[in-house]
Amino acid sequence: MKSKYYDTDVLSYIDHTILLNPFFDEWFKYVEEILLSDEFQKRKLFPHHHNISVWDHSILVSFRAFIMAKIFNANVRNTAIAGLLHDFYPWSWQYNKDLEDLDEGIYLSEVYTKHPLFKMHGFTHASAAAENYVKYFPHLEDKIITDSIKRHMFPLNIIPPRYKEGFIITMVDKIDSVHELPSPTVIPGKIKRGINNKVIIPILDKVNFK
Repeated sequence: MKSKYYDTDVLSYIDHTILLNPFFDEWFKYVEEILLSDEFQKRKLFPHHHNISVWDHSILVSFRAFIMAKIFNANVRNTAIAGLLHDFYPWSWQYNKDLEDLDEGIYLSEVYTKHPLFKMHGFTHASAAAENYVKYFPHLEDKIITDSIKRHMFPLNIIPPRYKEGFIITMVDKIDSVHELPSPTVIPGKIKRGINNKVIIPILDKVNFK
């Protein structure tokens, strides 16, 4: 099963716009260990929004938040790491056939479990990710990283991030999540275009330094 998700050539799985950015090498040195880890690479099999995986979403959030951290004079290392691990929850909230065969299906346990509203994925996965990253990367434990991961679902989780890095990740995560929505059947076209034109494109212009 490992051959279906694990690859030491992680660069081939990263969007070319990130690879070509002049700050890619700096970002990569902060996150390479995580990207090469077996457990994190399993997130290629975790569905996120629409047709994007948790792996792809996490890389986009991490890199864009890292650039924003530069702009707002935040800790770029902690932002890159927290951005990459913000959705590092220990189970998938959506079904994927490949996960049935992975580690005896343990990653699908939440798919088959019914929870009351406030115990559902949107309300619990941030705290679960904050605990899970310490399990697999204990040497990376840091109060800013932990708080940024744990509070990134604000305002769904009512306590806001304590640190600037967390606010950056929260903002970038919300923007990317909306951008991942597939069509006007999910979000009105005018709203989506407005977010693209007024928020996402200006950020990408700074990222690519056009």
